Amino acid sequence: MMRVRESILAGLIVAVAAAASGCGSTAEPLAPVASPSAKTSASPSSGLANGVPAKSPPPGYTWAGNTAQGVWIAFPDSWAAINMAKVDVTQAISRLGLKGVSGSFLKTALGQLSRQHAIFAADPASAVRSPHKFATNGNAFCETTPLVPGVSSSSALKASARAQFAQIGAHVLVLEDATIDGHAGIKSEYTIPTAAGMTIAGTQYMVLTKNSRLCTITLSTDNPVRFRRTFSKIGQTILVP
Repeated sequence: MMRVRESILAGLIVAVAAAASGCGSTAEPLAPVASPSAKTSASPSSGLANGVPAKSPPPGYTWAGNTAQGVWIAFPDSWAAINMAKVDVTQAISRLGLKGVSGSFLKTALGQLSRQHAIFAADPASAVRSPHKFATNGNAFCETTPLVPGVSSSSALKASARAQFAQIGAHVLVLEDATIDGHAGIKSEYTIPTAAGMTIAGTQYMVLTKNSRLCTITLSTDNPVRFRRTFSKIGQTILVP
């Protein structure tokens, strides 16, 4: 179960690390993904066809992901993203403009996402509006897991989530079963107080795929009222293998 717990914490710790200084606007813009041709075949239980989204994203949104990782998400066009499979931790910190953060803390967080070949996306404009200079952001990755979809796996995911939320002092608002792209998973909503005097509001999805993969998607903001609908819309676009 340790790998499950590490997965939960990896997504959360990046948000906490980013809160210490805010994300910059130097990340790469999201590259649009062309819709597959009619000859491609989609899994009956997934919105993916040949490893890429089988349909266009919602208007004003762009797909982010890669076929090796498996998970795809549509983020607003104005967001910027980094494919952690293509840059090292030092490059990622430089491109995101994360300066003045404890080196070991941030490097551990981004290092975990780098090893998972995660996608990290952020809204540069939100950092300008935020009194804390915090950029609303999201990350996603998948990994192999011994768990299989079912009632017991849902209980295991919830137990691990509760343990990690307790570890970082998060206040859990929602922890419930969820069906994501036809797969069994859980959805969490929570708040995390930080040493900087701000509170991060987060939404996290964890979903088990039929090929024994656990995908974790984490969305974080310091302005939950403004981004509530955006987070909901992003969550509805999640595609997993």
